Amino acid sequence: MNTLFLYMPLIAKGVGTTISAWLCAAIGSFLIGLVFGVISSNYLKYSKIGWAVKTYTFVAKGIPAYVQILIAYFVLPSLLGFSIPPFLAACCALMFCSGGYVTEIVRAGINSVPKGQWDAAFVLGYPKIVALKNIILPQALRTVLPPLLGEFEQLLKSTSLLATIGVTELTRAGQNIISRELNPFAVYIMIACLYLLFSGIIQVVIYCLKKRKKCYGLC
Repeated sequence: MNTLFLYMPLIAKGVGTTISAWLCAAIGSFLIGLVFGVISSNYLKYSKIGWAVKTYTFVAKGIPAYVQILIAYFVLPSLLGFSIPPFLAACCALMFCSGGYVTEIVRAGINSVPKGQWDAAFVLGYPKIVALKNIILPQALRTVLPPLLGEFEQLLKSTSLLATIGVTELTRAGQNIISRELNPFAVYIMIACLYLLFSGIIQVVIYCLKKRKKCYGLC
């Protein structure tokens, strides 16, 4: 325990880096998934770019996040001709990877809205974009929120992969402490408990959302 208290600033820095990477990747993947999920849905499908969205989701979901991080950090700089900071490379890789899953979640949520909702909006004279914004997306959000938060929970755990390219997130901070103190048991237990705490918070949010849906008769 004395070791953990001694290195608390390093642990706090690792927690901050983990949360920062998670927030950046989560926000970026949500924006990617929202745009691609909308334009590839059944009622707003744009054939000219539909193949590009399918290719993106295939690549993002088919390549492990670890490999994508290595490509972003080691391969992209040689192609672009300039170096990329490890934190930025890892965040972009996680964003790219998670965005493929978020795209599928958003697309499935929009497609789950009954076709009659679209027809009613068109009868009332709403353009597609207005109908999507005011009628379809609010209904789809109730469907996609739990799986979306589940994907973001998985994304949080994927931030531990940043340690492989030298980013001092929570896992890397623990490894640095172990290399100095040679006390892996306490350090790894502490790291595991912190990840459990983060996951527990997300699970509570998911539970509250599901309970709220039931209270309003939405599921």
